[in-house]
Amino acid sequence: MRAAPVTVLGRPSWTVIDDHGLPIVEVEQFLHWLRAVDRSPNTVRSYARHLSLFYRWLAARAIAWDTVCFNELCDFVGALTMGLPPLHTWRGQRSTGTVKAVNAAVREFYEFHRVEGRGPTDLVLTRNPAKLALRTHGFLAHIERRRPSAVSRLSRPGRAPAETVQVIDFETDFHRLLVAAGTDRDRLLLSALYDLGLRIGQALGLRHEDLDPMRKRVEVLRRTDNANGALSKQRNTFTVEAPPRFFELYATYLLDELADFDTDYVFVNLSRRPVGGPLSYSNAYQLIERIGVSAGIEALHPHMLRHTHATALAKAGWTAAEIAARLGHSHASSADVYIHLAADDLGERLRRTEHLVWRPPQNGPGDER
Repeated sequence: MRAAPVTVLGRPSWTVIDDHGLPIVEVEQFLHWLRAVDRSPNTVRSYARHLSLFYRWLAARAIAWDTVCFNELCDFVGALTMGLPPLHTWRGQRSTGTVKAVNAAVREFYEFHRVEGRGPTDLVLTRNPAKLALRTHGFLAHIERRRPSAVSRLSRPGRAPAETVQVIDFETDFHRLLVAAGTDRDRLLLSALYDLGLRIGQALGLRHEDLDPMRKRVEVLRRTDNANGALSKQRNTFTVEAPPRFFELYATYLLDELADFDTDYVFVNLSRRPVGGPLSYSNAYQLIERIGVSAGIEALHPHMLRHTHATALAKAGWTAAEIAARLGHSHASSADVYIHLAADDLGERLRRTEHLVWRPPQNGPGDER
C-alpha cells in the first residue's frame, strides 16, 4: 500500500494503490471528492500519504476498512505514534503534529463515506455525534450540510496550538540557511517563505509577471493551470510588500542562473528533468529539508519559515488582523496563534513599563516612615 502520483483530467494528482498497483476504490472515491471541491494538489497528496499508512496497517492486521471498530483504530494510533511495524519511521516515534494530521485524514475519510451511507455503521469518531451532518447522498452534502467541527475521539487533548508551531531562530538561523543553500534559486525560495511568509504552493506558483521590483511588491494569485500543480490556498488575490533582500536575491537569480531559460515560472528545475520546468512540490520539500540538514536545523519544512515570519510580526507588535492580512488569511482569528507565540515579548514589555502602570504608593503627611 502506498501513495502514488497520477494524472486526472490532465492534471497531476495522487491516489493510493494496493500491492498489485491498482487504486483502492474507496480511497479514490474520497480523493476524487477532494479534487471536485477544489482542494489543493498538496492537500490531496497529504491525504493520500496519510491514508496509505492506515491501509498498510489494515492489511497487516487483515481488517477490512468497512468493519474496523474504534478499539482497533486506537491500536492503529498507538502503532503510528510509536513507529511500530508495519508503520516504521526512521525517526523512531512520530511527532504529535504528524499523528494528528493522519488522524484527521482517517476521520474525514470515514465521515465522507458515512454521509454517503458506506462504511462501519457503529463507528463514532467524535465526542458529540449529535452534531454530525445528517445522512444524504447529495453531491455537495459534504459542504452544504457540514456543521462545526466536532472533537475527534482519536486525538488526546494536546498542547495549545502556539506550542505546536515550530519556528527557527529568526535571522540567526536564516543566515545559516542562506549560507547552506547551494543555488541562487534556493536562496530566493527561502526568502519567499521567510521574508514574504508565503505557503510553498504560493511560492511555486509565482510567475515573473507577479513580481514588481519597482514597487517592491509580490502579487499572489490562485491559478489552477500551473504545470506543477502549485495552488494558492487563498482563493482571493492579495499583494505582499517585499523587503529589499527578496528582490536583491531575485535579481541575482535572474541574471545568473535563469538567464538561459525561457520560462514564465520563477522557480524552475536547474538540473533535474525537465530542466527549465517549474519546480515541483516534492523537489521543493526535499531541497528545503536538505538545506536545513546542512545548516544544522533538523526537520526543516517550508511551513516552518512561514510560521517564523508571522511570529516575527507578532513580536514586532503587529495585531492578529494585520498578520492575517499579510498572510492572505480571510479571518483575523487565523493569526491568533502567532500572538500567543509572542507572549514572552509581551511579558518583557510589561516588565519594562509596569512602573508607569502600577506606581508605588506615595507616603502622605501623616503616614509612618
